[in-house]
Amino acid sequence: MKRFSAKTCNETKKMLENLEISWRNGVRHLRALKTIVSKNVRDNKFNAIKNALAKDIPGYLEKAEYLGWRPVAEGKHSESAYFAYFSRELGCRTILCMRRMADGDIYKPYAIINEQTFSMGKDLLRK
Repeated sequence: MKRFSAKTCNETKKMLENLEISWRNGVRHLRALKTIVSKNVRDNKFNAIKNALAKDIPGYLEKAEYLGWRPVAEGKHSESAYFAYFSRELGCRTILCMRRMADGDIYKPYAIINEQTFSMGKDLLRK
């Protein structure tokens, strides 16, 4: 697999520039953080790592490996154009799902998932 970074991959760079980030009291907050940390699996170690990684999505993307993208399932997430996937190993393999919004260039972090969840739809993945 190819390794991408924000410096070399225009798509990732665009994601970093267009994340919905707000600042409160000098601290960076992602609007989608609440959604990411609420999607837990039975593996407590994975949940702890995922919740820590969710606090720095731009940092996650800078060090992640691009896996590909998937189209939106018919009848679901009409506000999304597609989902892009990035992988990073830190204690366990995590996969960040970013969705590109259909109405513009905004990317929103959607979920950080484990390998098992990702592999359920691997056949639809495009490079």
